[in-house]
Amino acid sequence: MNEQVDRIYVLESMPVYKAIWNLALPTMMAMLVQVIYNMTDTFFIGKLNQPNMVAAISISMPVFMMIQAFGNIYAVGGASLISRLLGQGDRGGASRTGAISFWSALVVCSAVSLAGLIFIKPVLMSCGASADTYGFGKSYLSIMLLGSPVIGLKMALAGLLRSEGATREAMIGMVSGSILNIILDPVFIFLFKMDVAGAAVATVIGNVVGFLYCLSFYLGKKGVVSISWEHYRFDREIYAEIFKIGIPASIGMILTSTGFAIANVFAAGFGDVVVAANGVTMRITNITVMLSMGLAFGCQPLMGFSYGARDYDRLAETIKKAIFIGTIICTSLAILFYSFSDFWIRVFINDPTVIALGAKIIRSFSLGMPVLGMQMLLMSMFQSLGKMYQSLAISLGRQGLFFIPALSIFSSLWGFNGFIRAMPVADVATALLSLILYLAFKQRFQLIPKGCPERLISQSEPGRPQKQEDICYSGGRN
Repeated sequence: MNEQVDRIYVLESMPVYKAIWNLALPTMMAMLVQVIYNMTDTFFIGKLNQPNMVAAISISMPVFMMIQAFGNIYAVGGASLISRLLGQGDRGGASRTGAISFWSALVVCSAVSLAGLIFIKPVLMSCGASADTYGFGKSYLSIMLLGSPVIGLKMALAGLLRSEGATREAMIGMVSGSILNIILDPVFIFLFKMDVAGAAVATVIGNVVGFLYCLSFYLGKKGVVSISWEHYRFDREIYAEIFKIGIPASIGMILTSTGFAIANVFAAGFGDVVVAANGVTMRITNITVMLSMGLAFGCQPLMGFSYGARDYDRLAETIKKAIFIGTIICTSLAILFYSFSDFWIRVFINDPTVIALGAKIIRSFSLGMPVLGMQMLLMSMFQSLGKMYQSLAISLGRQGLFFIPALSIFSSLWGFNGFIRAMPVADVATALLSLILYLAFKQRFQLIPKGCPERLISQSEPGRPQKQEDICYSGGRN
């Protein structure tokens, strides 16, 4: 019980800078380890000096991200609603949301796994597989798909843990499985000589362990909310709230997956060696994306709770300080990647052609990195506040509105040089879109008197002085 009270104190009263680091640092560490474990397969397979095997893992990456996207519906949508309900003091509604999120994720992720196994060949071919990479891709992906229900559920549970401020527990769940995967990769790849299939087996085992840890938190009844079947009942309003935020977030991940798949197709047009170089670069530069997401996800319960409690000053302070932190982190990483580009590629593979191409790609990608912190934080803010249209616009922006069109146009006009410029252009364009949406929202938000809900009643009688009850009302779910 004391731990539950402490988590509420962090969300409600702890000084903002301290609260941000308290919530975000464990999430950022979990995301960093997640990136390392995502790179582990590429690292150990790269030591075999088989570019086609590295390309096969890169080709499978979009499918893996799509699996995570379905778990993300409930990780983000459920977490957003839970944080707001806790801010309103509605723990019963928060527990119903937790139960609905968990059991729905189980059904959806199992269905996705089955569909992927049935259609594995067309899926791989659409992601850029060639005759030389298809066999390796099938060996890797088929095992990943068998474990995909657990992978999606682990992601959903980590989101639910973060929603009530249990970011340390979410971190342990993510980190424990990732560390185990790092340990098991060389065992299955080299000792058992399973190559890419061994990498997949290690990944699935690691995810199972991480999932079981997250599940044990709820089985031990340590949470403010519950995921027990006893709290499950079909609730149209709760599903609507989850989908309102979860689906745009999931669409963003699906579009990211689609963008990677399309990028692999364009890269394949320049040769399988470019697919390998682009895949390694994506894994490396994903450090910046995941750290930005970790900061944003860590701040999400703080923003959602403040919004639900109508503490708009605390909400605004959180946004401002988190953007500052994110920009410093992303700019620092961009400088490191640009300055030592050859080194980062050489860590994973010793093929001279892949190193040269990868270094050129990573220098280009780093140009758009400084704005990633602001982009991810503002997207997370709109998600945590339940703002469907703004969060959808930003989720669609990076991949659907900007990256995929830029990839097609730039590659056609400037070939390989255009191909590597598409991502930084998309990052800058999405950041500008996020900033415009935030400034428009902030201008309207500043009109709200302190302590009032967001929506204002404007139908006051002309000539009569406005009273508090004329300006704002309470009741209903924001």
